[in-house]
Amino acid sequence: MMKKMDEQKLADRIAPIVERKIEARMKHRIVQSIIDALDEQTYPPEEMIREEYVKEVHEAEKRVKRKECKSFKNRDELLDYLNKLRE
Repeated sequence: MMKKMDEQKLADRIAPIVERKIEARMKHRIVQSIIDALDEQTYPPEEMIREEYVKEVHEAEKRVKRKECKSFKNRDELLDYLNKLRE
């Protein structure tokens, strides 16, 4: 009888810990599935990107390297440039 009581006490102590871990795993899986769904909506799979578009991007990168066009490191640099054009 004592052994059964000890097992029950142990089960009562462990149950909340196990429940929290299961809940955390479920939350993680739900959040991950939401992130995956958003990624699919935002970033198409690579096989869906048209070859022409990839070629255009490569050509644009080459033009930037040849200094045939402007490129900016960040948003602030772009805004500074645009503000100078206004003056």
